[in-house]
Amino acid sequence: MNRDILDRLDFAKETAIKAGEILAKNFGGRHKGTMKSSREVVTETDLESERYILNAIENRYGEPVLSEESNPNTDTKGPLWIVDPLDGTNNFAAGIPFFAVIISFAIDSSTKLGVIYEPLRKELFWSDGILSYLGESRINISNTEKLGDCIAATGFPYLRGLGTNSNLENFVRITMAVRGIRRIGSAGLDLAYTAAGRFDIYWELGLKPWDISAGELIVRCAGGKTGRFDGSPWSLGMQAILASNPQIFNYVSNILSCE
Repeated sequence: MNRDILDRLDFAKETAIKAGEILAKNFGGRHKGTMKSSREVVTETDLESERYILNAIENRYGEPVLSEESNPNTDTKGPLWIVDPLDGTNNFAAGIPFFAVIISFAIDSSTKLGVIYEPLRKELFWSDGILSYLGESRINISNTEKLGDCIAATGFPYLRGLGTNSNLENFVRITMAVRGIRRIGSAGLDLAYTAAGRFDIYWELGLKPWDISAGELIVRCAGGKTGRFDGSPWSLGMQAILASNPQIFNYVSNILSCE
């Protein structure tokens, strides 16, 4: 393993935990924020967490950052940190305890490491690009082979008006095929839980790189398969993702409509 990547991974884990402490400190009750869209809010805690992470990266590495609140249009060429300082803001703002800090590092759009930290449960999901872990324990994708035995997870795009795919038709089709379905409101946790075998399937559209990059790597390095809805490979910048174990991936892909 490249020593530089290991050093960056240690840094990302430490930084995510510290940013998570900011989220945990401010969690509780209803939070007012600024609406970025009719369904998407940003709180002061988002910004405080982001400032901490961006300052840490600047002081240690001085490298570009693609971040949800301050730097959403950074070029993905070369070395790049990808940051969601508070994934699940609508949950956080409503006092619902499902949210996370997400940090990944990529070189020329290829993700090299990923960290997802759930501060209330102190669960640190991470990958070094080879294997995936929860804390110090290896995690693996589920081995469920029948769709009818699966627990699936999904979410819905903020922009779901006329002419956009709302994901509702896919939701109905998958619901009819699986044992159960969950919608927890954090793409990062959906992917982390899929990597850990808690969910068997995760799919969603209308996402951004900071939602997917870390979790996609964690799923793959836990033995899972990821891709677009049609089964073709996922790459940084694509807004839809399907993740599951290899045994059921194609079955689910055949059910999903095009993004």
